[in-house]
This record gives sequence, structure tokens and C-alpha cells, in this order.
Amino acid sequence: MATYRVLNPRGDVVDTKDIESAGDAHAWFVDEKADNSELGWRMEVKGDDGDWAFFDDTEGDRK
Repeated sequence: MATYRVLNPRGDVVDTKDIESAGDAHAWFVDEKADNSELGWRMEVKGDDGDWAFFDDTEGDRK
């Protein structure tokens, strides 16, 4: 299980949640948290080192 957080376009943390999988985290972000009328919403995941990193939902595919 990993900890995810959602940031609004101003960089404010609007919610934090422990979620079992990256797929579930992405669904939580898209369906419940991100305001699709405004650009700049993002999600980060807490790493093993305690630092927050950008959540990449491409599963590493950057073609």
C-alpha cells in the first residue's frame, strides 16, 4: 500500500490517502479529486525514502 496526495494548481495539498494499487489511485484522482475544468491538478506518491514524487500513470511508457 502506498500513500498518495492530490495537489491543486496552486500547489496546495487537497487530500491524502493510502491506496492499494496505482490503478486505484489513478481512478481516485480522476473520479473524485481532480477538477477537470482547471489545468494543473496533479498527484504525487510518497516514496520509501519519505519524499514525494510525481505520480506517473503511463507505467513507464514515454513514447
